[in-house]
Amino acid sequence: MKNSKPLDGIKIVEISTIITASLATMMLADQGAEVIKIEQSGIGDPMRYLGTQKGGISALFANCNRGKKSIDLDLKNSECLNIAKQLISEADVLINNFRPGIMDKLGLGEKECKEINKNLIYASINGFGNQGPFASSPAYDHVVQAMSGATDIQSDAGQPQYIKTLLCDKITAYTVTQSISSALLKRERTGIADRIDLSMIDSAVFFLWPDGMMNHTLLDDDVQTLAPLTKSYNLYKCKDGFISIAALNDLQWFGIFRALGKPEYIEDEKFNSTAARSENLEEVMSLLSKFESLTTDEALTKLRNEDVPCAATTTLDELVSHPQIEANGLIREIASNNQGRTRALRYPAKFNNQELMNHNPAPSLGEHKEEIINSLKS
Repeated sequence: MKNSKPLDGIKIVEISTIITASLATMMLADQGAEVIKIEQSGIGDPMRYLGTQKGGISALFANCNRGKKSIDLDLKNSECLNIAKQLISEADVLINNFRPGIMDKLGLGEKECKEINKNLIYASINGFGNQGPFASSPAYDHVVQAMSGATDIQSDAGQPQYIKTLLCDKITAYTVTQSISSALLKRERTGIADRIDLSMIDSAVFFLWPDGMMNHTLLDDDVQTLAPLTKSYNLYKCKDGFISIAALNDLQWFGIFRALGKPEYIEDEKFNSTAARSENLEEVMSLLSKFESLTTDEALTKLRNEDVPCAATTTLDELVSHPQIEANGLIREIASNNQGRTRALRYPAKFNNQELMNHNPAPSLGEHKEEIINSLKS
């Protein structure tokens, strides 16, 4: 099928709340999977009520649950539990994000689910892992940022700082999505349906490690410790705003020096090589304060003429009409009976130049319950 999506025919049952599993399964829905979200009767996923909203659905919920079907069930009720088990018996993947032991208490542990569906990939997400002193502790993004070292990486003048977005939730979701794709490929090749366990803390540390832990990687006594890459994350003030500059090789740095009208720096032994600049990183970065005498347009023109990676900072209001975002066709508009017109993003990757997106809006609580139950009876 020429225009089929990669996951057409894959059925996923999601039993979760908040971000990690929700965002992961939405990405899988964009790639063609059918996703049925089981929510608690009466209240549903608490994310429905977090932040800006219309029609009883928050924008955050909509941004993590587009393209799914919703059924509300009380899993402590035997009849509702039986419906859940029927759905699981037909699924390729079951995903949950509860603390260890909760799914077992509900009667939906791996053992019970594998008995009704031996081909089921059972994916379980939690905050801190299945063992250890924090295994049973509740976890949200803020807490995992603090524990994973993210707030230390962001620290300014010794003061820890949050990355003010749901960083650990979202990187866990991406890890889940990749892991499920791998498990589906393995099942296709070997017939073995795996259990997947992963935690937010492991996903966050793995994500932060390559650069964040550069100075904690090499263990011998003769290691030369230099300034971390965090020292290069600066915005540079111009007359009418701020710009970002990222230069990693000699040609780019030499271009910066020429843009500053300081070509003599190219021959300066403190700045003329990557090793030298690493040893004198703070001094190098201070040179860039000289852009204060230029407007952002003037600075960017000089830098781009030298092929230096650079950009003006973009506000969130400006982002939705940014010419590059528009050229990429990333942001779309879809219609929702509950929320009216909404912005939504296509999946970032294209397959054979095909853009992937499930255009169905986020469902209202239990919107597809009758449809789903009727499909089980047929």
